[in-house]
Amino acid sequence: MQISHADAFAGDVTSPEFRGGGKEFRTLLKGRDGEPGNYRLVYARQTGAVSGPRHRHNFEQFRYCVSGRVNYGKDCWIEEGEIAYFPEGAWYGPEESDVERLAVTIQFGGPSGHGFVGETEQLAAMEELKKAGVFEKGVWRRSDNPPEGVRRNQDSFEAIWEHINKRRIEYPPPRYDAPVLARPRNFAWTPVEGEPGVARRALGRFTERNVEAATMKLDPGARTNFAVRGGERLGFVLEGRGEIAGQGLRAHSAFALAPGETASLAASEAMELLVVGLPEFA
Repeated sequence: MQISHADAFAGDVTSPEFRGGGKEFRTLLKGRDGEPGNYRLVYARQTGAVSGPRHRHNFEQFRYCVSGRVNYGKDCWIEEGEIAYFPEGAWYGPEESDVERLAVTIQFGGPSGHGFVGETEQLAAMEELKKAGVFEKGVWRRSDNPPEGVRRNQDSFEAIWEHINKRRIEYPPPRYDAPVLARPRNFAWTPVEGEPGVARRALGRFTERNVEAATMKLDPGARTNFAVRGGERLGFVLEGRGEIAGQGLRAHSAFALAPGETASLAASEAMELLVVGLPEFA
């Protein structure tokens, strides 16, 4: 099990931001490099203008808006308390915003098994690419003379991925046409059978790999048991206090249960949390 607290990072930016702009990323949880189920959960703060091109990924992500609003395309916004699922291969953007906001971004290897490049590799690749160009508004712009057939300007993520893997990137055919936005406030709370004081909003299940998103709430003194699943389970505390497996949780704490791992969560005061199930590759 991993547990991390957003307020324990003392302002240190620990995650690469190759899109540029007024954003800080702090990594709270991360998976295992080189595995199809690799992931990271980052706590993101925007305090100014951000600009990024229309693009797509060979991995997937969830974005949850804690406060403010998050832009992901023309007239496309994730408002406070909303969550969006970004399928592999699906286009989105451009991002153009000048706001203050807090958000949680969970990036992970998608159902096709392409995996997710960890931030250690990303940082190293960025430093190497800076010797031959600059990262600007989500684009890597070459300052050298590239060989014939090589693009001078390229999406930042593409450039990093290709530099690491030494081959052209391939995108899986999208299972969904576009990001899927969910508004949890419009979902009904469903009591969890056999667990008094616990309720759940099931927000969606995606692909044959059983990617899931839900919110949960617990009354003071209530307890819930997380069952074993075939993929990683991540939790982020939106409000309240409690403990999991005897370790304390507070607002903006995050935890991860590995595939096959279970744990009991207890609330010492009213709690609400976001719970995400990552792809099951077993």
